[in-house]
Amino acid sequence: MQRTGECHSCGECCKTVNMTVVRDITLQQHGSLEELKLYLSYRGIRVVGSDEKRNQLYYSMDVPCSELTPDNRCRVHDSPDKPLICHRFPTTKQDIGDIPQCGYKFELVFPGEFVKKPEDLQ
Repeated sequence: MQRTGECHSCGECCKTVNMTVVRDITLQQHGSLEELKLYLSYRGIRVVGSDEKRNQLYYSMDVPCSELTPDNRCRVHDSPDKPLICHRFPTTKQDIGDIPQCGYKFELVFPGEFVKKPEDLQ
């Protein structure tokens, strides 16, 4: 998959913090997934996914970036202070699955092919 498009400054990706944790150890500490979800919910953290094969759990919490302006612009967008993860986001289709206004899309590209730009189709 190849990422195409551009940021539309919707700000949605800048309003949450997402984390990945080790699944088996975390569940062992809490006893069950339901108990973990309950515990985290008291702290404003949601379990948003699980990958048993990769032994990962995915958390999300609503904490907006301090560099996001009221009009959803990034204060450090074109500066060296912008974190690398922000430059790379989104990296997968799943990253933007629930953000319909996102300007990025992912297209299947076969070896040796390139995604065509709209101006190339005219």
